[in-house]
Amino acid sequence: MIVEPGTVAHTEFWPLTRVQEVTGLSKTTLYDLMKTGRFPRSYSYQFTDKRRFWLSNDVKRWQQNQVPNRRTELEVEIDSEFDALLK
Repeated sequence: MIVEPGTVAHTEFWPLTRVQEVTGLSKTTLYDLMKTGRFPRSYSYQFTDKRRFWLSNDVKRWQQNQVPNRRTELEVEIDSEFDALLK
């Protein structure tokens, strides 16, 4: 069976340290974003409530959603500068 990247079968369980490494965000920032629903929730393992993990696909999807917003802001800035040059 071939597992395609981005599919549920390809999802990894990432601990906090991996999520911090991938996103560059601190533990405090991650949990603050989770509280407000702006970052994917974490899950606890069935055998313990102390260890938590995030689904890699959820984190990757969140990262991808950050890029279009930035591009949109940049496009607006470029458009306004271009319009100013035309005047």
